[in-house]
Amino acid sequence: MLKNNEAPNRNSWFVRIMSVVCACILWVYVMNEQNPITTKVYQVPLVAQNLSDDMVVKELPDTVRVKLRGPRSQIAQLGEADVKAFIDFIDAPKGRNTYNVQASVRMGEVTEISPSLIQLETDTVAEKTMSVEPRIVGVPNSGVTVSQMDLNPTRVTIRGASGRIAQVDKVMVMVDISHHDRNFTADATAVAVDKAGREMYDVKVVPGKVKAEVTIVRQLGTNDFPVKANLSGKLPDGVSLKQVKITPSSVRLTAEPKVLGGIKQILTAPIVLNNITSDVELKMPLQIPDQVLADQHSVLVEITLQNASDSRSQQESKNDDTDQNQ
Repeated sequence: MLKNNEAPNRNSWFVRIMSVVCACILWVYVMNEQNPITTKVYQVPLVAQNLSDDMVVKELPDTVRVKLRGPRSQIAQLGEADVKAFIDFIDAPKGRNTYNVQASVRMGEVTEISPSLIQLETDTVAEKTMSVEPRIVGVPNSGVTVSQMDLNPTRVTIRGASGRIAQVDKVMVMVDISHHDRNFTADATAVAVDKAGREMYDVKVVPGKVKAEVTIVRQLGTNDFPVKANLSGKLPDGVSLKQVKITPSSVRLTAEPKVLGGIKQILTAPIVLNNITSDVELKMPLQIPDQVLADQHSVLVEITLQNASDSRSQQESKNDDTDQNQ
C-alpha cells in the first residue's frame, strides 16, 4: 500500500517542479520582450580623484564618453549625473604617465569608455606673488583719452603647476574703455601671460578681479602706424623666406603728440624662425608702448616659405630668358 501511495506523490512533485521551470522561462521571455536589453552613450565630466593637495594635473579632458548596457527600464532612468567618470591619482608620481579612465553607475553595466587610456602630466603646485599691470582695451569716445589708472589690489597671487608658474612673465588686467568719456570704476579680470603675451589659462590668479579707477582727460592725438613682423633666428637649411603678410597692416594709436612723434612703426611679439619648416599663420600680439592706446592688440602674420631648389629653378629660368633676349 505504501509503494502505491509514493508513485502519485512523485508524479505530483514532478508536475510542480516543471510548472516552476515553465513559469521562469515564461517570465524571462516576457521580460525580454517587454523590457529588452539596450545600450546608451553618455558624455560625462571627467574628474580627478585622490589627487594630492600639492599636485596638479595638466590638460585633463573635460569629458569622456561612457557606454552603458542594461534593461531598457533601468537605462531610461539614468541621466548624465548618474554616471561618474574618474581617474584615480592615488600615489601618482610627478611627470608624464598613462592613466586608466574608470566609470561607475548605480544601475546597468559599463561596457565601454572612450578614451579609456590617457597620457597626462602631473606637477607640483607652486605659488608666487606678482604686481598687476594695467592694459587698456578699446578706444574711448572721440576727443578723450586715459590719463591715469589706479588698481586695487596692486599685487596678486598666482597658483598652478611649478613648470607653468616659472613661465609667467606678468599679470595683467584688461580694462575696456570703449564709449567712456568721463571717469569710471570697473572690476577687471586679472590674467597671467607669458613672455610672448599669450594668456596662461591654467594659471589661477587670486583674487581674480581687480578694481580699476580710470581717469579720463581730453585726448591729444591719433594716428595710424605700420605693423612690422619682428623676425628673429634663422630658417632651417633648404628653405628661404618668400613672403610675410600682416593683416591688418596698420594699427591706430592714441597718445600725446610728443609720444606719437617718436613712433615710426609697431612690432609684433618676436617670431622665431628656427623651427618653421612650412607655411604658417600666426596670431601675434603687438608691442604697444606704455601710455599709448591701440584699436587692436594682435595681428595675423602669414609666413610663406620657398625651397632652395625652387629658387634655383626660377633663377635659371630668368637667366635663360635673358640669354635668349640677348
